[in-house]
Amino acid sequence: MKYRHLILGAGNMARALIPGFIQNSQDCEFLVFTPSGDKAKSFADDFGAIWVKDLEELRNTHIDYLWACFKPQQLKQVALEIDFLTHPYLTIVSLLAGSDAKALTEYLTTDQIIRIMPNTPAQVGLGVNALYKTKTVHQDKWGAFWQAFNTSGINTVFENEDDIDTITPFSGSGPAYFFEIARILIEDMKARGIDGALAHQMVAGTIEGAGRMISKNSDAETLRNNVTSKNGVTYEALESFKESGMEEMFNRAIERAYQRTLELKGSK
Repeated sequence: MKYRHLILGAGNMARALIPGFIQNSQDCEFLVFTPSGDKAKSFADDFGAIWVKDLEELRNTHIDYLWACFKPQQLKQVALEIDFLTHPYLTIVSLLAGSDAKALTEYLTTDQIIRIMPNTPAQVGLGVNALYKTKTVHQDKWGAFWQAFNTSGINTVFENEDDIDTITPFSGSGPAYFFEIARILIEDMKARGIDGALAHQMVAGTIEGAGRMISKNSDAETLRNNVTSKNGVTYEALESFKESGMEEMFNRAIERAYQRTLELKGSK
């Protein structure tokens, strides 16, 4: 057995990001724990991990990687509950928004920190993940992690940890913005008499196709202009967006999300 991983939390982000990592890891053991137990058991059953019913079961167990997948506000309490598991060689893999390496080191008593700001498309192999690692992460631990992690999606390792906070409202929260746009379009189509299943299929296909075009062409403005004829159908919709202050609305939303990230960091 090469390394033992303990996953604390089994919510949507953990289910999106970690199963692919498990599949691509060699000779590793994965343990999963949640306080209620239900989500951990389901995660273990679905992805081949070992369900830990009580953390006390691990008192004499050496953990190599600890995946922090709980809510950022729970960091202090979780640290108290797992203090017997921490050791200087323990590597923390954190999915906690706003919890910087300094806070993680303080509470979890190890300076080996890998931070990930993932997004849910990782579940279908199309994740856009921002990473940061402390310089103290041992090379063998980082190499094993990166080999299993960097197998799909877009994975960028940033040298400046503050960039993780900057990225969070974009790639981290970004899928929710597109899901909300999709919901609005689908509901409008249904209200105009289009079958719900067909509306879903058409909107999903439109967003997927537009995304692929953006990935092949770095200039989103050019793509927008190519589909917009003066005084045409698309032009009228875009003019309405402009009149409604859509760009300013998005800018305000991003700023609020960014400030919330900073608030979470300051609440530790």
